[in-house]
Amino acid sequence: MVKEYKRTEMNPVRRVRFKHIYNFRDLGGYQAEAERITAWNRLYRCDCPNNLDADEWQIFRDLGIKTLIDLRSTYEVSENPVHNPDDFRYVDCHFFHEEESVDLTGEAGKSFLQSLSIDYRVMAQNAQHRIALIFQAILESLKEGNIVFFCTAGKDRTGIIAAEILRICGVSDEDIIADYAVTEIYNEKYIQARLAALPREILNQLSPETMARATASKPETMRAYLAWSKESGFPSMLHSHGFTYEMQARLKELLLR
Repeated sequence: MVKEYKRTEMNPVRRVRFKHIYNFRDLGGYQAEAERITAWNRLYRCDCPNNLDADEWQIFRDLGIKTLIDLRSTYEVSENPVHNPDDFRYVDCHFFHEEESVDLTGEAGKSFLQSLSIDYRVMAQNAQHRIALIFQAILESLKEGNIVFFCTAGKDRTGIIAAEILRICGVSDEDIIADYAVTEIYNEKYIQARLAALPREILNQLSPETMARATASKPETMRAYLAWSKESGFPSMLHSHGFTYEMQARLKELLLR
């Protein structure tokens, strides 16, 4: 049983520990602009909460979480659905356009191998419209209560969304990179277990270098992404795909104290 932690506004905790998720943390407490900070107990990120028990769902309730935003593909959701209690709102908001089913064999297996080393800049460039929809879902859901958003490991897709939210709030690149980099530490056992569960024919094709890229969340990865995002004008991209500058300002106000 997970020991329940009674947190308050005066006693916040960034990382909340669970039995069945490893990479759960609060995006509050970061210094932003104009001497403000990102609000505690509003927005959380994590790996997929598909195996939570009743005690863990109660922790979600105690944290005020009302909405779960799932960034995974249709295939990932079908293979590992989230069986959330009825008092939580579940939003399927996949990051990628590609929604074909895959079985990790043949050509699908090759695509999987390529995905382990995909550049975050390529991911974001190819998913601009989907990212704008994710931001809209987050903004709308914040009106109902606290939110947790996640992908499978809470590292890549979740990392990009978390980074851009923190940047909208005026958080420094150093803090955004630090928030990203800690995932590798929290997720080590989880990702190793996931990789070990892959079919043997896939594992045999994974070089040590590929395995390292799959599990890593190195500072240089996020540093390169943030440089690209700034150069590309990410807020303008969001605006052009429907998440307007006004919406971005509203999101910022909801997440700052």
